[in-house]
Amino acid sequence: MPMQRLIRMALAVTLVLGALLLAANTLGSRSSAPPGGPITGDVDRGRLLFERAGCSACHTVTTEFRVGTGMAGVLQPQGPVYPSGIDYGGALPNGAPRTEENVAVFIRSTNQGKIGLMPGRALTDQQMADLLAYLRTLTR
Repeated sequence: MPMQRLIRMALAVTLVLGALLLAANTLGSRSSAPPGGPITGDVDRGRLLFERAGCSACHTVTTEFRVGTGMAGVLQPQGPVYPSGIDYGGALPNGAPRTEENVAVFIRSTNQGKIGLMPGRALTDQQMADLLAYLRTLTR
């Protein structure tokens, strides 16, 4: 009899732990798109990511220059405000046209511009969608 009780308790603990692990793996990873569909970014998650992924260590969300360019206007046709003497002719520092897709590639890979080196960031597609949603809100 005591052995059956022990087995039932172990089974119950295992089921509870399994449910907790399943919940932990799905929290925060909710995509706002159906499987295989486009991913929709979330501005608030993008703002948090900008702060926590290290972007804010070098970039402001205004036109003010820190170590890197201020991000205000980065996804607008005129682009961000660069320091005096720096002009990329409307393109990104790597020469690519200023599109969201190219900005995402730029963020994910290490790039050298006239201002300095920007290390790439390993972001998931959802994180990138969130970050781009936030960057869209930063206007000059």
